[in-house]
Amino acid sequence: MDDKKDTYRGLVEKMGNLYREMQAMIDAANENGGDMSADDTKRFDTMQAEYRKLQEQRERNVALMGLAQKDQNLGWTEVKDAPERRAAKSVKGEKARWGAYADTEEYRDAFDSYLRRGELIGPSEQRALSEGGTGLGDVIAPTEYSDKIFEQLQKIVTLRKLAQIMPMGSWKRDVVIESNIASVNWTTEGSAITDSLSTNPTFSSVVLNAKKLAGLAKVSRELAEDAPARGPGFSLENILTNSFAKGFAEKEEQGFLVGTGASGQPTGILTVGPQASTPSTGPSVGATLAANTAVTVAKMQEWIYSLPRQYRQHPSTAILVSDKILEFIRALAIINSSTTTYYWQPSGILCEPDRFMGIPIYASHFVPNPATSSQGFTSGGICGLIGAFDYLVIGQRSQFSLRVLNERFADEDNIGMVCTSRVDIKYTQTDAFRFLRGSAS
Repeated sequence: MDDKKDTYRGLVEKMGNLYREMQAMIDAANENGGDMSADDTKRFDTMQAEYRKLQEQRERNVALMGLAQKDQNLGWTEVKDAPERRAAKSVKGEKARWGAYADTEEYRDAFDSYLRRGELIGPSEQRALSEGGTGLGDVIAPTEYSDKIFEQLQKIVTLRKLAQIMPMGSWKRDVVIESNIASVNWTTEGSAITDSLSTNPTFSSVVLNAKKLAGLAKVSRELAEDAPARGPGFSLENILTNSFAKGFAEKEEQGFLVGTGASGQPTGILTVGPQASTPSTGPSVGATLAANTAVTVAKMQEWIYSLPRQYRQHPSTAILVSDKILEFIRALAIINSSTTTYYWQPSGILCEPDRFMGIPIYASHFVPNPATSSQGFTSGGICGLIGAFDYLVIGQRSQFSLRVLNERFADEDNIGMVCTSRVDIKYTQTDAFRFLRGSAS
């Protein structure tokens, strides 16, 4: 294998070639009534198996590069430095794909002009922006612009600090989950290995469906014209970045936690399959408060130890609660004569979370406070979640795109800016989490 195939880009290109070849075989079969010959079926199965192996290899690459990005506290946890993104213009003049980035001075200058003049930019700027266009009028933001938004989202959105971020190459993505694939037993020398599996290996999946999050901003023409003259730090790009980042962060936090699944929202991780008792498609309830103000050490220990040991000891294990629960937790202490020892431990390291009983703890104002009912639960509402958050995945479809609306607010002498993002969130293993519920009375 040559050097090119050893790169991440080579891996992606090989997957693309295999996919196109399999698609061609399916199209040919559809034209012939949907049947494949025995030889074609065998060849297709071989290609499909090879594609899955390449997909697993790619996901390992993405996960490794995502961890590096997360460690650096950057906003985009996919593959910021992936060759396919950095070299959008390097493949013999080939037009960049949707989602690929043109990280060049020419592209940034053209995007800067587009923000101020919309489609009235010149032909050379239009050609430069065509690399990041969708063909539908949207323009992909340059790397620097988009990274600033992702950096702020990483800081603000609690679940982006905890969950895995998975790139979505299309409008949906299957996340395959394996179970019951290994039987492990003690054995003696020369003895047969015991098969204690009661069922055959199984594979299931969860489906990430990209949900559209859109923001609309109005910018006065005076601001667009005068921003460059106000000096560094006061550019139109910075203003839009900060404004959209705050708006997207607020809605992401809400949708990821308590989204209803209706009106284009994702189904929040606290609203998955709400029932009067344990959710059928969500985590089990680990503990229920005796009263909505009765947050005791014993009840918190019951909740923590309801989580199976393999998840309780997982590196990604964390606690997510409401502000009211955190207020109660911070007051829990052991009082011994003149000494008070709190169970809540403040972090003394920058960017490190506070801890409760040694477990990282986070709070969000979108986690409901203890109540008799919330999120569809009629006998005690959800007010906390503990679990191994590596088993929670956020799907990110492409990047932020932006469209300038010159005419919509022309009578106000304003320019409209539409920014969109597409995301979803799903559990990949609900048994890795446990709910905390409020009192039913």
